[in-house]
Amino acid sequence: MKDKAKRTWLIVLGALVCVALVVAIAGRFSAPPAVTDPALDSGTPATSEPVVDIDTPENTGKPEIVVQIDTGGKGTDADPAAGADSDGTEQSIQAEPVKPEPPDNPTPVEDNHDSEDVPEDERNTETPPTYKPEQTTVTTAPEPQGGSTNDSGQMYVPGFGYISGGGESVGIVADDIYENGNKVGTMD
Repeated sequence: MKDKAKRTWLIVLGALVCVALVVAIAGRFSAPPAVTDPALDSGTPATSEPVVDIDTPENTGKPEIVVQIDTGGKGTDADPAAGADSDGTEQSIQAEPVKPEPPDNPTPVEDNHDSEDVPEDERNTETPPTYKPEQTTVTTAPEPQGGSTNDSGQMYVPGFGYISGGGESVGIVADDIYENGNKVGTMD
């Protein structure tokens, strides 16, 4: 095959791929099929609880479950625009709001009441506990001096408590602190 024929076939194949992609993308934007809800049986009593009917047809042996929920008039049957005004030049989408009645004021409590006003069965009959003076003082252990060690060999650091030693210090001589001819880091 000559180069010109190869180029022609490549252009034709590329065009076919583009057409296939356009068809696939257009298929994604098409409207989904309309889903219809099954009709509910209206022969059940109106309750706020869901009504579940389970019937087993003789020919299939599989139970058929029907669930009905009464929304109490708040579903699609209720008219949300009830009381709306569409006469003249002004329109309202919903009825005018109604301000509810204010709640009753709470009854005031008497500030000056005697212990006799409280019924006998509601009174506190427990006596408060008594403590000796040595029970009420709080003694804290003295804080050790910073740098002191305990029996386990741990050193005390103020604010951290007793810590184990970190071991010996290690020093390293690094001759390769240059990268691409430049010194890396500060070693003082």
